[in-house]
Amino acid sequence: MNEESQSTSHLFTLRVWPEEDEEGTVRWRGKLRHVTSGDVRHFRGWAALIPLLLDMLRRHPDPVDFAHPDAPADPLP
Repeated sequence: MNEESQSTSHLFTLRVWPEEDEEGTVRWRGKLRHVTSGDVRHFRGWAALIPLLLDMLRRHPDPVDFAHPDAPADPLP
């Protein structure tokens, strides 16, 4: 990976789990976290994941480059 692509990349964690509703139908739920900002969003159903991801990317257009010498020493709370 070159230096330019690293400075414009984002890091997310995605946690998903099945959840059964009142009718016994299993649906997927999830939690998406933008690691560098700490922004967390929850979603229900796979169709909600992509719009949520795109919204988070718009909200955090310039990720912090923690590999850069001027970056904070401890990026996570």
